[in-house]
Amino acid sequence: MTKPDRIPAVILAGGASRRMGEDKAMLAFGGGTLLSHALTRISSQSGPVVISRHDGAMAEFAGAPVVTDGGGEHNGPLSGILSALRHFEGGSASHIASIAVDTPFFPTDFVDRLAAADPAPGEIIAARSNGRVHPVFALWPLLLADDLAAWLAAGNRRLMGFLELHPHRFVDFEMTGVSDPFFNINTPEELEQARIRFGSL
Repeated sequence: MTKPDRIPAVILAGGASRRMGEDKAMLAFGGGTLLSHALTRISSQSGPVVISRHDGAMAEFAGAPVVTDGGGEHNGPLSGILSALRHFEGGSASHIASIAVDTPFFPTDFVDRLAAADPAPGEIIAARSNGRVHPVFALWPLLLADDLAAWLAAGNRRLMGFLELHPHRFVDFEMTGVSDPFFNINTPEELEQARIRFGSL
């Protein structure tokens, strides 16, 4: 599969970061920020990447377009996924991949392994590890954009709720020792843990 044929992706970086107390995407990590780290990690395995943010403060970041989720409100990850689906409508891809900005150790073959499940045009494929589903790390069909828009317009925000309404399957990822590859950062303490772990890789 050549780079232009790869599945496009969205980095979900629009969370309110209440427990962290500041914008997680711009926190220092690995010589850059969590956002720059996520962009490097996903770009190596995907096609074009967009970044979903909750406001219009940035038009792009390191060459990746920024799309606004939910008109400046914190409406959850589904709002960012919808913005990305709309951005990529009309292209050749049947699905987009989504990742979270605060999960710095997600697998470097994440997209390829989900794509290997060969999803049907309307099927969602989500990651799972240690018996836990990670619906933010998934392939989302372009065909579901209108359904998702209606779901959000009705006041629904539950990601798993939307997923369970549609055909879906899970792809299992192995633990790396005692660590979950989808470990995410919510607090200053977890950020420090991640920095230490990243420095030891």
